[in-house]
Amino acid sequence: MLGASNRSILQAVLTADYDGLVKRLTRRFGSSDFASETLHETFARLDGMSDETVLKNPKDYLFRAAINVGKNRLRAERLRASAADIDAVLDVAADNPDPAQITEARSEMDALLRALEELPLRTRQVFEAALFKDLPYAQIAADLGISIRTVERDVHTALEHCSRVLGYGALRKAAPPPRRS
Repeated sequence: MLGASNRSILQAVLTADYDGLVKRLTRRFGSSDFASETLHETFARLDGMSDETVLKNPKDYLFRAAINVGKNRLRAERLRASAADIDAVLDVAADNPDPAQITEARSEMDALLRALEELPLRTRQVFEAALFKDLPYAQIAADLGISIRTVERDVHTALEHCSRVLGYGALRKAAPPPRRS
């Protein structure tokens, strides 16, 4: 337990300047509620401090300890997954397609492959390299001996064609931005 002398000193400082400490912490963290909670948590954590610790300036000691506790709380909040993140993971993990969904997905894949076969060879090569192999446009251009602008045009042409054949009007809007690196 925290020694009576240190505990009483810190408790006296907290009681005497509670509002001032909360204001300073509020300026530091931007929220008076967060500052107040941090100050309470700080005092609760000080139970492990021994009497051997010499408190030269108890007010500064308490403020510095509160800043450290606040930083740790903020770090923990950033690492904590949100409820939406957890729901998204659980939905993906629990999403077992039924036989009808599997059949529909296979049918769409077959239609996409047929649509790709209808494209000119170079356009198909560019599209597959960009979207399936995730190669940068500059590398595709160098590999095929064409300009980056031609790569961009071929990807756009392939997306337009597949969108039209598959009936996906939104596919054009989902096209990736040009990758010039």
